[in-house]
Amino acid sequence: MKIAMTRFTAKVLLPIAIVFGLMACATTHDLVTISGDIMYRERIALPDDAVLTVQIKDVSLQDTKAIVIAERVLDNVVTPQAFEFQIAADQFQQGHSYAVGARIEVNGKLWFINTQTYRVDVNETQQLNIIVNKVGG
Repeated sequence: MKIAMTRFTAKVLLPIAIVFGLMACATTHDLVTISGDIMYRERIALPDDAVLTVQIKDVSLQDTKAIVIAERVLDNVVTPQAFEFQIAADQFQQGHSYAVGARIEVNGKLWFINTQTYRVDVNETQQLNIIVNKVGG
């Protein structure tokens, strides 16, 4: 009888304990939420095949390409276009700087990009209003 109880415990209770343990580890307190809107000032409609790419980047290192922490690629782009990231807090390193980058492409050609730095404060939930500027004329 003792062996049957042990098998029951191992097969049923252990997986339940693991699930509850994992749920306790991944709380909303362990997540950093970065959200906002992407918009442009030009009074034009985007073609149906426009693609918006929004990235969270580690911009700490100078003279090197920023490291992309997270990325969202959206089609059927409207303006303003909402975005949201929920990233595990342990993905951010103490003392590093982070920023949001956004770009709109049509058929692989860049139409809009942010030209201003939009810093992310990983210790504070904030709404960011990202303005992308038209490339070229």
